[in-house]
Amino acid sequence: MASNYYSAQIKQCLEFGTRNQSRHLKTIHGHIIKTLLYPETILHNKIIHAYAKIRNSTYARRVFDGIPQPNLYSWNSLLMAYSQSGHHLSEMEHTFKRLPDRDGVSWNLLISGYSLSGLVGEAVKAYNTMMKDGSGDFLTRVSVMTMLKLCSDNGRVGLGKQVHVQVVKRGFESYLLVGSALMDMYAKVGCISDAKTVFYGLEDRNTVMYNSLMGGLLASGMVEDAKKLFQGMEKDSVSWTAMIKGLSQNGLEKEAIEDEDGRKNVVSWTAMVVGYGQSGRAEEAVKMFLEMQRSGVEPDHYTLGQAISACAKISSLEEGSQFHGKAVVSGFAHYVIVSNSLVTLYGKCGNIDDSTKLFNEMSFRDEVSWTAMVSAYAQFGRAIEAIDLFDRMVQHGLKPDGVTLTGVISACSRAGLVEKGQRYFELMTNEYGIVPSNGHYSCMIDLFSRSGRLEEAMSFINGMPSPPDAIGWITLLSACRNKGNLEIGKRAAESLIELDPHHPAGYTLLLSIYASKGKWDCVAQLRREMREKNVRKEPGQSWIKWKGKLHSFSADDESSPYLDQIYAKLEELNQKIIEDGYKPDTSFVQHDVEEAVKTKMLNYHSERLAIAFGLIFVPSGLPIRVGKNLRVCVDCHIATKHISRVTGREIIVRDAVRFHRFKDGTCSCGDFW
Repeated sequence: MASNYYSAQIKQCLEFGTRNQSRHLKTIHGHIIKTLLYPETILHNKIIHAYAKIRNSTYARRVFDGIPQPNLYSWNSLLMAYSQSGHHLSEMEHTFKRLPDRDGVSWNLLISGYSLSGLVGEAVKAYNTMMKDGSGDFLTRVSVMTMLKLCSDNGRVGLGKQVHVQVVKRGFESYLLVGSALMDMYAKVGCISDAKTVFYGLEDRNTVMYNSLMGGLLASGMVEDAKKLFQGMEKDSVSWTAMIKGLSQNGLEKEAIEDEDGRKNVVSWTAMVVGYGQSGRAEEAVKMFLEMQRSGVEPDHYTLGQAISACAKISSLEEGSQFHGKAVVSGFAHYVIVSNSLVTLYGKCGNIDDSTKLFNEMSFRDEVSWTAMVSAYAQFGRAIEAIDLFDRMVQHGLKPDGVTLTGVISACSRAGLVEKGQRYFELMTNEYGIVPSNGHYSCMIDLFSRSGRLEEAMSFINGMPSPPDAIGWITLLSACRNKGNLEIGKRAAESLIELDPHHPAGYTLLLSIYASKGKWDCVAQLRREMREKNVRKEPGQSWIKWKGKLHSFSADDESSPYLDQIYAKLEELNQKIIEDGYKPDTSFVQHDVEEAVKTKMLNYHSERLAIAFGLIFVPSGLPIRVGKNLRVCVDCHIATKHISRVTGREIIVRDAVRFHRFKDGTCSCGDFW
């Protein structure tokens, strides 16, 4: 009786326990230990299986080790714990080798474990071994679907067709889920003819299959075929989203905004919001959501989450805060998609305290929640919190993805923790099976460069599988400018110019280094080269939003009606910060003029104009929020520290790289900005 009771408790915990699930399961486990002297193997198995489900491989192993005579189900449950965790591959492989017997479940868990960790080659090798040594009899529908998804995600058409042969041979094609996976694989790799053959060969078809084929048709430019399929199918929000996104990507924006069934319900509105948001048109997504509200259609939690996500993409704090209020009033704030979007929104808008508060209040957090918070801390220069949160995420049994690793390595870079950043980079491939992207390599270049270890940065670049992209070279070149290293700076600039002859950064950053060294002949020569190639420096622009209007500033723009007030405020500020100890750093001014002229040029940089505007118009109780299209220069960074102290104001600047929170004469980025 007790075993049945505890089995029911475990089942209920897994099915309904989204809040504190791990703690609840441990409580049940504790009661079993206290009340049952010799629990049955079947109950042990259910506990192991439950721990595997919540990705707690440590406790799963403890329970397994306490079973006197584990059976195959026991072994498979332990294997599942390691397979699903994503970062216990060596334990998974060791467990698989120790299996006294193997069945289709065992093989599928091994293949799935490799696949989830991004080790495509190992997954394929395991599949081929299973088929080659006579174990092919254990090929199950689950194994087939795992392999088809792997082929779909990695473009392995040839392997996918081999799996298709096995599907036909074993009669699996009549099963809806297998057929759906097979058709989805062909659609995603661009084999539309094969996808249609599978699709029309199935007796039963669900909406998921229609959506997959429609997405494949749109991706292949077969718009008319996609429209015919769309018109004759039962639509859900995914269908609408796929159609709108596909039409937009095929240059048919006008058709994308027409709602073809003659009615605008929450499903079609959601499709519009999501379609715009996922097509890089976040502003239109926000406008569409506002229009939806004006039309009297109430959003659901998914629509609201997508609208807030769109606000995050364009750092629109004003609308995002309004939508937050809507979420609270409607009772949707506790939904994870809404909470995640809000954490991301406030993080990207510089409200790190609000972002932290929301994260801490979440009753359930998924990988997206943790990643959003890690990234927010990293962007704001709060490296220790970002690293601590990353470690806590892993301890909770959650698997970080490429975005999470970018965040934690960036955090190490901004704190000067080079060795720790290197360790995370190694874990990315060795533990989590993530193939480094250009973004990850740029983070590593920044890790070395920001700490002044430029030779190590070059050594890292030389060991990369391919040369850095433009961002990688710009990262190194920026550090060379800040550290005054002409030798490596020239090599970086030449590599960037060779990669992209018309990218202005290669020229302008090298100009800064030449200017700081007083090499005015080199400056003049490089300027001539820029004119000959028609390369133009991107002008610095800063902006500040006040009372619903965006006010933009640039050093040579005199169109602002408030310019006289701004200049007067700057003169007043300049006097105060000089008295506070500010000394202008004119070393990077790219013109061979008198020091007084250089100083005056620095005084009118765009971010200072925007800050002066904020000091005039933004009430003293509110922070001044400024955006900039380029990186804040060294002198403006120093000056803004002084401005924050002499005015007693909090100033938040979001430049092209990160956030800077200036308060009481300090910046959140410390000395590693």
